[in-house]
Amino acid sequence: MVADSPRLGGLNREHVEVLAQCDIEPILVHRDTRRVVDGMHRLQAARLRGENLIPVRYLDGPVGEVFIHSVMANVAHGLPLTLKDRKAAAGRILVSHPNLSDRAIGRIAGLSPKTVGVVRRASTEEVPQSKVRVGADGRSRPLDAARRREAARAFLAEHAGATLHEIAASAGVSISTACEIRQRVRRGEQNEQHPPLPRMRAAPEVRDRDRTGSAGPPTDEQRTENGRVQRIETLAKDPSLRLTESGRALLRWLNERAPDLEAGRQLMAAVPLHCAVAVADLADTYAREWQRFARALDQAVGDAAEQ
Repeated sequence: MVADSPRLGGLNREHVEVLAQCDIEPILVHRDTRRVVDGMHRLQAARLRGENLIPVRYLDGPVGEVFIHSVMANVAHGLPLTLKDRKAAAGRILVSHPNLSDRAIGRIAGLSPKTVGVVRRASTEEVPQSKVRVGADGRSRPLDAARRREAARAFLAEHAGATLHEIAASAGVSISTACEIRQRVRRGEQNEQHPPLPRMRAAPEVRDRDRTGSAGPPTDEQRTENGRVQRIETLAKDPSLRLTESGRALLRWLNERAPDLEAGRQLMAAVPLHCAVAVADLADTYAREWQRFARALDQAVGDAAEQ
């Protein structure tokens, strides 16, 4: 099937003739629809050489994200897209994915966030209104984030013993945001006028201080937590995750597990002694499930390496 190309001018004949003189790299095709995602010039070059076969790489994913992958591929290599092409592509993505932030769309289309903002404002009648924006890190953030953070702070002021889940539910914020706000309140920080929105959950301080105020080396627990946060941040930079719906869901799920660990440590003191064995058995069950999950991923990597 013919590609839904971001090139407004169609195929460039001269570029096709140049490619026909070279080894043709595989084209990218959406598996379900057989639509060419990237490589129409290469496909035409193969036809020009009289070839009936061409190497193919398949893309799996929702049909609604095929155009995004096409734009990303054309921006990354091959015949450069014109500024007009990239602005038009940004406009289409804004219509189909209005919740993506200007920065995220800018990275897809090779434009600055400021330029995408101009395109968004010029397309107000076509672009559906959205109450959230998905950033380049794959995380969803409400447009009224400042108001929600203030509501969480006010709730915490009245309910000092509230759990992270209660704080989050009261203001419609994430568990990680509720955790950050509570930490700020405990440190006695004043409410900032424009509070920063963290890209990922902040790692604990690398160094620990004892009661005398002297700095000590990080504990094993802190090193483990730092390593976990760094891995999540690395995954969040991968375009195949942060720019797809399934990838963003995975990143959110992984990131939201971190506050659960802190909540679990806080609840540990509340476990009655006669219930400790049952709770420990449940925790062990969850740990074994994670281990099976990790082994399955390791096996998948090993099978791919052998192919």
